[in-house]
Formats: sequence, C-alpha cells, structure tokens
Amino acid sequence: MINSKHLQTIEDFENLKKGDYVACEFFRDVHDYPKQYRFKVFQVVKVKSDDKEVIWQTKNNIYSNYQMFVNGEGNLKSAILIHI
Repeated sequence: MINSKHLQTIEDFENLKKGDYVACEFFRDVHDYPKQYRFKVFQVVKVKSDDKEVIWQTKNNIYSNYQMFVNGEGNLKSAILIHI
C-alpha cells in the first residue's frame, strides 16, 4: 500500500530523511541536462535546515528552498512524500 503526505510546512520538510521519496511538481522547467521536466520523483539526498534547502540531486545541483515554497515563492509548486 502506498501512503502519501503533502509537504506544506517547514516542519514537514525538516522531518524528511535521506532516502525518502518525494514527488515534486515545478512551475518552470528544471534542467537535468540533457533532459528537462516539470514533474519528477526524487530520492532525498540531504536536508539543510540552516539554509532551508532540500537537495534533490547533487550531479546537476537540483535543490529547493522550502522556506520560499512555504511562503508561496520559488519554482517548487507542490511536494508529496511517498511512503511505500
């Protein structure tokens, strides 16, 4: 059974752990050369509480500032934690 939870608060993001799966939708294309997309499921690499960032991928420096997301800013449109 798959359970999911919409991430909406600072606490939701800070409770993420390395290896968690998060489905992300973006307002603008994310460039993962040579591909680009607006929706992708990521496995969390790291949560940086001091910078309010979630690192989705290190190779192409793909990350989201969750403080901006909570404030209705930035490129991240929605984030859903997926429990399998």
